[in-house]
Amino acid sequence: MATPFDDSFRRRLEVLKRIVARAWAGRGGGGRSPISERGGRVEFADHRPYAAGDDPRNIDWAAYARLETLVVKEFEAPREAHLLLLVDRSASMDHFGKREAALRLAAALGYLGLAAGARVAVAATGGASRWWSGTQAFPELLTALESLGAAEADYPRALQRAPAAGAGRRTAILIGDLYEAEPLARALTALGRAQRLCVQVIAPAEITPPDGVALHVEDAETGETLEVPLDSAARSRFRAEAERFLEERASLAQRHGARFARVRPEDDLIGAVEQVLLGRAAS
Repeated sequence: MATPFDDSFRRRLEVLKRIVARAWAGRGGGGRSPISERGGRVEFADHRPYAAGDDPRNIDWAAYARLETLVVKEFEAPREAHLLLLVDRSASMDHFGKREAALRLAAALGYLGLAAGARVAVAATGGASRWWSGTQAFPELLTALESLGAAEADYPRALQRAPAAGAGRRTAILIGDLYEAEPLARALTALGRAQRLCVQVIAPAEITPPDGVALHVEDAETGETLEVPLDSAARSRFRAEAERFLEERASLAQRHGARFARVRPEDDLIGAVEQVLLGRAAS
């Protein structure tokens, strides 16, 4: 089985790091992405009477002009942003390079979250990590992603395994081939008011009939193989079912108020990240 974080991944990650560094240095980037904001902002909470020792910069002089008494502004502390990466590690992801692509994408998104000041955690049906902060924790994130054990695509169970998040903005990114609709819908519902993204990692071979007189279809979960003759009628049905499947998953995400993106295992890492965060289709 291929190593997800090989030399090719690390070279592309270095490019991604430079892009992030330039963006933060100049606060660049034309679009708003789900993980582009640092934690939260300090917001006004209330007034209270001025007391000796208070910072004069917090005196509300406009209120003094109205009330003829000194009051100071109190502010709420910024609340940390949380980015949770839910990764499908079911058997179907072990085909067509989907597992490696999903883990690389999760790693890249996790790095961006850490660089943006968010706390980041990863979870799958078979296990979960703790929350990390700061890019110095990135090697631990990679180790956790590589350690996620294979298990069924049960996003609700993965969500239950995830560490509890504190107050603050929450973003969850669900990454997988999204074969199973029911657990995906339950997880999106359970995430409530969190910002949600569904990333479908799907290979062209899964939606385009291969050349040949017959197609051998193997159930990734059970190992059962079925031979399907590929005449013109079968090819048409195959394409129609594949298109229906793709449309249904995109519609499911949208019905639950989640953003949706689709990437291919062969997509360049930078292009895949842009597709997920900015909606730029892969070339």
